[in-house]
Amino acid sequence: MPTDHDPGRAIRELQKYKERLTAALKVSGICVFEVDLKQQLYTFFENAEDIFGVSGESILKDVQVFSRLDPDTYQKKISEYFSHPDDRKVISAAFQSIFKGEATSYQARMKAGNSSYIWCKIDVTPVMENGVPTRMIGVVTNIDDMKTKTVLYEKQLKLDGFTGLYSKRSSFDMMREAIAKESEKKHAVVVFDVDGFKNINDTYGHTAGDAVLQSVSERLKEWFYSFGIIGRFGGDEFILLFKDLPPDDGWLPRQLQLLQQNDDNDYHATKSIGVSLYPDDAKDFETLFQMADRAMYYAKQHRSGCVFYKDIKENRL
Repeated sequence: MPTDHDPGRAIRELQKYKERLTAALKVSGICVFEVDLKQQLYTFFENAEDIFGVSGESILKDVQVFSRLDPDTYQKKISEYFSHPDDRKVISAAFQSIFKGEATSYQARMKAGNSSYIWCKIDVTPVMENGVPTRMIGVVTNIDDMKTKTVLYEKQLKLDGFTGLYSKRSSFDMMREAIAKESEKKHAVVVFDVDGFKNINDTYGHTAGDAVLQSVSERLKEWFYSFGIIGRFGGDEFILLFKDLPPDDGWLPRQLQLLQQNDDNDYHATKSIGVSLYPDDAKDFETLFQMADRAMYYAKQHRSGCVFYKDIKENRL
């Protein structure tokens, strides 16, 4: 008869407990891990397969070699093993919270070794002994589907629903931020509209006008997205930010010549283009936009095609 002190019974109970834990983790779609902070050693990783497609045993074996490293190198290697390079600041901040004895929660793109990155929510808490964090227990939740849908939704909110280019608000915000972030570089703000667009609508109908806008937009995406930011800020009015202009003085005129081509729509409608330069003309986006806009209207009035703000004499503005 087994007794309360029967080792076999205790082992069976532990096995049942582990089975229940594993089942609960699988149903929840999460995994749990534990780290011995003093030894810099991961000691437990359960249900990793459901998150990373890699067994917990394999992960523990991979990261065991890092325990012999100095603390800074250890943290670097662990981050490289588990996290996306762009999220390592988030990981570092989480480590610092744990070392302060504070629980923390964060989102990051995670992997295990050579597995694929997925978006995860990580909740970690320290286990304290005599006021010092000695262990860390964490829960990893797969939020990849939710995050992907959220990112897609956020992107859609930034886009003009008709052309698929950035909307006025989002393009202006992005351009303002880009110029401020790369203030030491040279940029160009370009605005243009489609000449005779109202006449196309009045003569051929709004379906024709819509087709022109869509075909122009597709050409913009095809030719210019890699150079900067493109938005639609009015009916037939578009804006481009060419970021970090190359030292070749002929580069921007060549791009503007491509922009002037009228084979991007069935009606061969031309464009009136205005250009302002950062930092030569102004050092803030709002002023640069106003200058490019005024240059565009000058180009339209004088049938000049493309006009740089700097080339317009002040008394003619």
